[in-house]
Amino acid sequence: MVAAAASALLFVGSGSSATAAAEPQDATLGYRADARADSFVAGATAAPPFKKLWSRDLGSVVSAPVAVGGRVFAVVNADQGGEGGPRMQLVGLDAASGKDLWPQKFLTGEPNATVTYGGGLLYTQTGGGKVSAWDPATGALKWTTSLGGSPYCQYPPTWYGDVLYTQDGRGKAVALRAGTGQRLWDAPLVENGFAPVVVDEAGVWVAFDNLAYQLLDRNSGRELRRFDVPDRSGPGGNPAVLGAGALWLRNSFSDDANTVAYDRTTGAVLRSFPADATPAFGTGRVYIANRGVVRALNTTDYRTVWSYSSPRQAATVRLVAGGYVYIRDGNGELVVLNERTGAKAWSYRLAAEPHPMENVVAEQDERGWTVPGIATARGRLFAPAQGGLLIAFGKA
Repeated sequence: MVAAAASALLFVGSGSSATAAAEPQDATLGYRADARADSFVAGATAAPPFKKLWSRDLGSVVSAPVAVGGRVFAVVNADQGGEGGPRMQLVGLDAASGKDLWPQKFLTGEPNATVTYGGGLLYTQTGGGKVSAWDPATGALKWTTSLGGSPYCQYPPTWYGDVLYTQDGRGKAVALRAGTGQRLWDAPLVENGFAPVVVDEAGVWVAFDNLAYQLLDRNSGRELRRFDVPDRSGPGGNPAVLGAGALWLRNSFSDDANTVAYDRTTGAVLRSFPADATPAFGTGRVYIANRGVVRALNTTDYRTVWSYSSPRQAATVRLVAGGYVYIRDGNGELVVLNERTGAKAWSYRLAAEPHPMENVVAEQDERGWTVPGIATARGRLFAPAQGGLLIAFGKA
């Protein structure tokens, strides 16, 4: 059953109409780049080799940045380790200089907070289910509301066509009007747990690993399709992705570490590949990572065009932009490859080399204070680094 719901809502000022006008193409709108979570920035102009433009120490953790126009935003844990717990704050910086646009905005003193962008506003969501909208130019709060109940949210909400879609980690999907925070509908989910929401013209997709997914109507929350493995459940955590005409889901069980593509229209299984990281997409390509080997597959015949091997047998593709593939290697480096040939174009060490005995996992985006990622806009690259740094790069 789908129910329209009311919730406590604080509305500040006139707000934004947040129309369904086209979003900027040379921009990274949030975690995994866009509403499809395909990690693809279609109009990116950044290209290696890069030089460091600036670096900011923002605390102990920096989220996947949002980069739009001449600004970059992130959620940070501003606690340097001496406060006895997290201090999650929203940060807005000038993309050229790294200077603050406005004072940092406190979000929560509990773990987990995220940020995304759409229709001219920033949206944050805390682990406890508080969703807020902010003016990116001034940092002014536009509205705030609660998902209600006892949510546990790890991933950011998703903006699509003037509506903000999210789920509460407790078996409920929620749609909010993006400009005002008005609750539009609630819908029951087949599972509880961590799961980002992905959206396209077909509807709202919520998936829990490769164990269950639902397709919901964007306007009403009505269930359009359901897939559910009988007699098996799991906490979710591995992001779903829309790419190459399919919905891609991934399990990370020791006996079933695969990504599976389902036809968006019929729900039929199309193909499956061993994978320990979420696929990323580019024009005519899908990038599959498993045990440190990233393969670029042609989406016409799914043959391998080129491959990259991590020295630590762990790697995930964080961004595909401007003809380049950005890989976060388990050895602590950001490695940039030519999308057509796989040739190495540039690299930069973002973290110290792990100890040889350390177990390095390719991707666990549901773990930690916020979600990881990198961003690009207007010829610049923004990458969180070890120790709470955010580093900006430009053309060398």
